[in-house]
Amino acid sequence: MKFKSKVTFRLEQRKDKMTGEIVKDNVPIILDFSFDGKRLQYYTGYRIDANKWDANSQSVVKNNINKAGATSREINNHFVDLESTITKIYQEAKIFEKRPSVQYIRDQLKKRMNEDSSAQNSFIEVFQEFLDLEQKKRDWTSGTITKLNTILSQLKEFQKKKHYKIEFDSIDDNFYIKYVEFQRETLGHRNTTIKKNLYIFNWFMNWATKKKYNTNFTYKDCLPDLKGTDREGKIIILDWDELMNLHHLEIGKDYLERVRDVFCFCCFTGLRYSDVQNLKRSNIKENQIEITSIKTDDDLIIDLNDHSKAILAKYKDAPFENDKCLPVISNQKMNDYLKELGKIAGLKSPETIVYYKGSERFEETFEKWQLLSTHSGRKTFVTNAIFLNIPSEIIQKWTGHKDHKVFEKYYKIIDKKKRTEMKKFNRSKPKKSNSK
Repeated sequence: MKFKSKVTFRLEQRKDKMTGEIVKDNVPIILDFSFDGKRLQYYTGYRIDANKWDANSQSVVKNNINKAGATSREINNHFVDLESTITKIYQEAKIFEKRPSVQYIRDQLKKRMNEDSSAQNSFIEVFQEFLDLEQKKRDWTSGTITKLNTILSQLKEFQKKKHYKIEFDSIDDNFYIKYVEFQRETLGHRNTTIKKNLYIFNWFMNWATKKKYNTNFTYKDCLPDLKGTDREGKIIILDWDELMNLHHLEIGKDYLERVRDVFCFCCFTGLRYSDVQNLKRSNIKENQIEITSIKTDDDLIIDLNDHSKAILAKYKDAPFENDKCLPVISNQKMNDYLKELGKIAGLKSPETIVYYKGSERFEETFEKWQLLSTHSGRKTFVTNAIFLNIPSEIIQKWTGHKDHKVFEKYYKIIDKKKRTEMKKFNRSKPKKSNSK
């Protein structure tokens, strides 16, 4: 009985991100196994410089040693064992009328090559270790911890629903394709969300590689191009009139009044909500706020204005925990209440959101209150500061922005606003000339 399969060995083709040239030093050696119209890529566990590799014979040139000290004889003998073992696994499966999958062949190969040791940590176990160690070492914010835990839960669900066991040496283009499909089709994520998740995933992979858990570098070149992720997202802000109306609005509900005050404080200072949550009375120095940003660890000095002073004065005698200045609540509840507040305040101007799922483009139009979030506070501050002709260099000192290019998207909003303001001149039509 004949079975069609093919084993080849090759050097991994990966470009240097700085030069764009193919990497030639210490290159991973990959086994390709083609069978039944399928293809398995398997890291052999060895590396070699490109000038020591013979592509015709698919072996390391004799009398050479790689950077780890393995000889050409040792490496080439391992290839013989790999080819013999993987061919035998495939033939046995076909004899017993099985239709072996790529994952089945991979699992069997690892097991028979004594690489499936119970002492090895699984991918999920290593990710959990990453979470446990780094959140303590880096003092992550609760938001960062939540994001990482969400990714871990997604990966567990991905394994379960797609019957795909994630292992470091199986992370290749095929994995990324399946993982993206899962996020889009099962979780309903937009391309922008998927891109953020993939960057977090690669953050973990970089850590695992540094810690020697991972020796497969294929992931570095596998991030897919997702349509629509390079365009600027919609910035939801309040213009000056909307902000003033909200600031002085009679609400009649205590919890919404507190939400309004905290949000307006963000709009008048440019502070992120995480920093307002952490703001203590000891951070207030006469006419300034002196604080170290939670997100960036930057030391910020922000001058107070009459509006921000008035909000602080309103709560100066309130007994908040940990000597905090303002009645802050969780970010999630704050966002929920902001939408309720925005509806009461009449923030009904239409805002169209454009997004992609795969290659399909979607547009949805909302009233502004439906899109209001704590992020809008800081963005409102920057936009109104630019509109008031405050120099960007000073705004950057207050907000901690490092790159002036970040402000380009805000200037586009200002240009649009200026065009709208100019139209006010059109209310009075010019008189016809009486000149003859």
